[in-house]
Amino acid sequence: MSIADALQLKNKTVDLPCGQRVTLRRPSALDFIEGADAAAKAPASLYGWMAWRHLLDESGNRVFASIEDALAADGRLILQIGKACEQLYEEGRD
Repeated sequence: MSIADALQLKNKTVDLPCGQRVTLRRPSALDFIEGADAAAKAPASLYGWMAWRHLLDESGNRVFASIEDALAADGRLILQIGKACEQLYEEGRD
């Protein structure tokens, strides 16, 4: 992990346990605020929120148009994406 990459919000390519390689947008300060709000209001949907907010396609656009789209996707994949996103929120804490 590079603290410079985290501070500059450089996208990160992650290999998920299922073998998929995905690109995730690093969280901004606003993501932390809105994520805390999403976690408080609907904790069971947090990984879906993270996938909607951070999963990017090859062009750098969000994969999911809405959180509802993310929640309708394959649950096992959303779980893995959410866990990978969670690690981005923890960058620089150690």
